[in-house]
Amino acid sequence: MTFRMPTRKTIRTLAIAVTLTALPVALSQPGTAAASRKAVAHGPGGKAAKARYSATPKMFRLNHGAGEPTLGITKKGEVFITASDGCVTSCPEPTMATTTFMPGGRAVFATGDKGKTWRNVSPGVGDASPHAFSLDPYIWVDEHPDGNRIFNIDLTLACAILSFSDDNGATWTTNPLACGEPVNDHQTLFGGPPVSSPTIEYPHVLYYCFNHPAFTKCTKSLDGGLTFVPTAQITAPDCSGLNGHGVVDKKGVIYLPLGNCGPNLAISRDEGNTWQVVKINDDISADGDPSVGLDAKGNLYYAWNDRDDRLPWLSVSRNGGKSWSKPVMIAPKGVKETNLVTLDVGAPGKVALAYYGTTNPDADVPTWNGYLVSAVDVLTSKPTFYTATVNDPKQPLKIGQCGTPGSNRCGRVLDFIDVEIAPDGTPWGAFVDACLTGCERAKEEAGDNEGVVGNLVGGPNLRK
Repeated sequence: MTFRMPTRKTIRTLAIAVTLTALPVALSQPGTAAASRKAVAHGPGGKAAKARYSATPKMFRLNHGAGEPTLGITKKGEVFITASDGCVTSCPEPTMATTTFMPGGRAVFATGDKGKTWRNVSPGVGDASPHAFSLDPYIWVDEHPDGNRIFNIDLTLACAILSFSDDNGATWTTNPLACGEPVNDHQTLFGGPPVSSPTIEYPHVLYYCFNHPAFTKCTKSLDGGLTFVPTAQITAPDCSGLNGHGVVDKKGVIYLPLGNCGPNLAISRDEGNTWQVVKINDDISADGDPSVGLDAKGNLYYAWNDRDDRLPWLSVSRNGGKSWSKPVMIAPKGVKETNLVTLDVGAPGKVALAYYGTTNPDADVPTWNGYLVSAVDVLTSKPTFYTATVNDPKQPLKIGQCGTPGSNRCGRVLDFIDVEIAPDGTPWGAFVDACLTGCERAKEEAGDNEGVVGNLVGGPNLRK
């Protein structure tokens, strides 16, 4: 079967035809866990550090199945999350209005009151949704000069379904062919200023990058997500087709971390027409999805999980990726293995991180917790990390294996989690409770995964 690229007129017609209004659904709250424990202040390698702040974690339950959750936060501080329970076959039809688990379903939830209440703002009307099924859910909030555009994209393997909203999820416009090129997996959507191309009725160029499937490929949109056209293939020795989540700087330069190799970073200065791949470090291997971010001064921050020792590392570049600082290990004392490390960057030298970690990897059944971190003074030789588990360690989020060398997949959590910094300077992390019905057993069961959101309050303001 020959795949023909649809014209912009065709896609615009399709998109307008399926503009839908979300039906807000209030979520019952089975409990918001405000931990009495405090974040631990420490330096690189877990060394003790003086605490200048008293940060406390909070955890909110979504009452919805989850896998590979992602977050987006608007300029006004409204938090959006999407996740899927990861069901692939024999899935019942999802129901938009339900607040219980939806096998095969995916949904977008939002909170405007710092997690006290959550509402379902999924694209659709009632039980009808253009996103009825997803292999990989993804959400991203683009802060452009005129406000915010919320992008919700769901993978169908052959392509992707994209909806976007300019009114905080009240209404959505849907593009049913958003990938721009068929056969793709493990997608990421991000954007920034154009370099040379004129944009159409939207200020930013959007980039949709994915595993295709043996190499990394990106497409781009010049009209806010209505149409996508292919860019050049990214070639990197020893890399799989997997990639982390990308970012774009003020000059339109693209930075895309590459998975299961390096640690490597793909850089394009011409909207994806050509790519340069740089290596962050020669001594510490990388596994799974690395993470990259940048601050207002153009400093780059790169976090990854070590394939060999299975610990999280952070390195910084002050010159656009040409050279990188000596990596620092960011886990606190007692954490022996980690996985799915991800970061977001606020003001220069301030970073939020999230990951899964265990203190007992050699136990018959290791237990894993969700860690949320506020980091300051990262551009100096003495950074300080304020680290806390969003869950009570007596009630872990995962048991058994959470990734193995060469594969970062963490059971029902799947391939990645997310972290974002809100306008008030606090970090929010998206996790999965894969011990929903208890962790008395060593084997997870289908449906045993719930989306949870963590917030670290009282710590340093990561935006100032």
